[in-house]
Amino acid sequence: MNSQIIVVDDFYDIPFEYHKSFDEGKCLITEETTGKISQILNHPIQVTAASNEVGTIPGVLAHLDCDWIGLIYLTLPLQAFGELGTKFYSHIETGLETFPTREELIKYNINESELTKVFSSNPELWKEYSCVAARYNRMVLFKGNRWHSYTLNSNIRYQKVIIKHG
Repeated sequence: MNSQIIVVDDFYDIPFEYHKSFDEGKCLITEETTGKISQILNHPIQVTAASNEVGTIPGVLAHLDCDWIGLIYLTLPLQAFGELGTKFYSHIETGLETFPTREELIKYNINESELTKVFSSNPELWKEYSCVAARYNRMVLFKGNRWHSYTLNSNIRYQKVIIKHG
């Protein structure tokens, strides 16, 4: 699949089992999790990290240590009503939707030492082009190097799965 942002509703067969894992203080990643993601991506995967998360992680960011990130929202429907979710951005000055490659650094005349300045989390530097709403048992799967943020309230529960090709 070539898509860079994939949304799958009704991801888990029995999502409440995964929701309960938050109360038990553990992150439940099973063969169902890895099998379904592998099927969606059409190749084997390796989960390099997984965690239960709650609420917002501030700023616009990209991850360079993985191929894909999977966010599986597990907040029950009434608790998540009206919340935003995962936002995706392009950098206004360069138009880049992903962390720059070496070629793009050269093209835009950006020194590696200036990366944190040029691509800071200052909201004036970014244009939001998509927002995937937090919805119970929804998985948002996207390339790790894509500029994104998590805009949620403090009770939104989600699993964060860091993925490399297997």
